[in-house]
Amino acid sequence: MADETRKQLGSFGGKETRSCVVLSASFFWAFAAFVAIQNLQSSLNEEADLGIISLSVLYACMIFSGIITPTVIRLLGVKSSIIVSWVCHILYTASNFYPAFFTLIPSSVLVGAISCLLWTCASTYVTACSNSLASSTGQSPYTVVSKLNGLFFTVFETTQIPGNLVSSLIFQQGSYSNGTGETVCGSDFCPQASNGTDIVTPEMGLVYIMLGIYLGCDIIALIITIVFLPPLPKSDWSSNVSVKQSLGSFFVTLFTTKLIFLVPFIMFQAVEQAILWSDYTRSFVSCPIGIHKVGFVMATYGATTASCAFLFSRIAKYVGRYILFFTAAGLQGGVFITLYLWTPTSDDTKYIFLVPLAWGMGEGIWQTQSNSLIAVLFPDKKEAAFANFHSWKSFGFTLTLVLSNFLCLETKLISALVLLALSMSMYTGVEFYAKVHQNASATATVHPVTLTAVTSRNTDEPRRT
Repeated sequence: MADETRKQLGSFGGKETRSCVVLSASFFWAFAAFVAIQNLQSSLNEEADLGIISLSVLYACMIFSGIITPTVIRLLGVKSSIIVSWVCHILYTASNFYPAFFTLIPSSVLVGAISCLLWTCASTYVTACSNSLASSTGQSPYTVVSKLNGLFFTVFETTQIPGNLVSSLIFQQGSYSNGTGETVCGSDFCPQASNGTDIVTPEMGLVYIMLGIYLGCDIIALIITIVFLPPLPKSDWSSNVSVKQSLGSFFVTLFTTKLIFLVPFIMFQAVEQAILWSDYTRSFVSCPIGIHKVGFVMATYGATTASCAFLFSRIAKYVGRYILFFTAAGLQGGVFITLYLWTPTSDDTKYIFLVPLAWGMGEGIWQTQSNSLIAVLFPDKKEAAFANFHSWKSFGFTLTLVLSNFLCLETKLISALVLLALSMSMYTGVEFYAKVHQNASATATVHPVTLTAVTSRNTDEPRRT
């Protein structure tokens, strides 16, 4: 571990924070495009549920990509893996110029196949910067990793602002009229019912302008990574394990550590985000007040999440992650109960904007503290642990998006609340186990020293006598 830290110090040259900023900037430009397109998929490509199906395929592929992620990182390295990922993002954005099953589905497969790889690389890179900075400054590893994760996710969450503002500002130039037929908004929406949402979509010319801007954002992300991001040396784990061991590390890390007890906790974070992207944008925004308002609502969410990610990453060392996680759980539970009881109308615009404020506060905690939790609990198995983390999140995304085509929204909200209660219970058990194990390790370290000192005194006394 010490040799690995020395290699990282040499790689960053004392510029760990700068390297983290460069990584954050590349993610900012790429995901300014991706998250905006993602937020619009369920509304913009509503016909034949193409938008929802494409997102389901994307996250389903992400599940399996986690299995090969440690191996790909071992072979390509972190920086090259990120470059390949941005090329796939460019192809995905381009496919949206002509959205059809034979264009959007293959590009979704590509992005899904590299997504777990991309996020594992990001988590590994931020953790490496944190370890290097903690080693050079003497600060607590948890404090530093929390700060740098806060920096990364503060920048990342601001992607909701420019990308979504672009879509709403462009779409406002179009003309919209109320849909025809009986429309059901809110938690009463059922995909199999004959009276679903009736969303009026913008002219294709406006869509092409928006997609052209997003394509430019993807290209900027690629250039930043190639030119400015310092390469990360392979970790000791990546350098020493075989291909067979790296493939198996995904399952070994899952089943031989406490990570398996965090699976519901990880999945819930995906479920709540998927409900936001697909159900809230469709049933609580596009349905009552129009698709041209989705960008403004999601920009509000993004601004709140970014602010809270920055704030909570700074106060984490004072209050601890346990209190922060339960604060996020309380906020999220309140949001889901509100959505279950509320049927929005065109007169509820201010409330439609208020709900994402509470959602964003909780998300600011989930994003920063979850990555810090994995980094602290599995310092020697970062690649495999983060691959598991992102794969199980992908499973949660996929499950929620697939069920969007079959379950009524109120059923999904109740299921999400049950999962929240289960996940927080199991997370508490993991924290308790980690605390007991830490205390036992500290006791085992202290006792031999004490015993040696006592033995030394007993041996020396006869000589003095």
